[in-house]
Amino acid sequence: MWTISVSRSLPLAALLVVACGGGGGDGTNRGLAAQPFCEGVSYTMFQGNCSQLGGHRDTFAYDFSHALGDPVTASRAGAVIIVNDNFSDDDHIEGHENNVFVEHVDGTVVRYTHLMQGSATVVVGQQVVDGDIVGLAGNSGNSAGPHLHFQIFRGRDFSKSNAVPVTFRNAIGTTRADGELIEGQRYEADLF
Repeated sequence: MWTISVSRSLPLAALLVVACGGGGGDGTNRGLAAQPFCEGVSYTMFQGNCSQLGGHRDTFAYDFSHALGDPVTASRAGAVIIVNDNFSDDDHIEGHENNVFVEHVDGTVVRYTHLMQGSATVVVGQQVVDGDIVGLAGNSGNSAGPHLHFQIFRGRDFSKSNAVPVTFRNAIGTTRADGELIEGQRYEADLF
């Protein structure tokens, strides 16, 4: 059984779209979020922002190597706007990704993707806070194995070019000077 502590609210950085390769500078142009997994748990981030691997080439997104059924938690408080978890795991068909989308007061939307079929623990319209479980990690859609794809967009345009860079405020592990997580490194979620 997982115990999730409710966090206190932290101020959010202003968001500005920055093109891949443009960097995030000192982090002031980044969305601020918590790690999307339980406190004290760690995962390897195997594909990061604007990676030359897979589908991140022209977008800001992170892939964490979760095991099938691991809890995925809300990274910020907000309202659930989309839930789909009807696709089976392991079909590897693009467009069959199970997702939960959460919109925040600043207009940004977080996408939690590749969730396990039938695992969403939230419904559209529900309010969540940092640390609430939104679903379980899976292998749905265009995926080579169980993991969590995490991405933040400015508004409800979910195209790759509308994604924004992210700085995780509770990541324990080695990061670049600008707060960017490093591919192949393991990150633990600290207390919010």
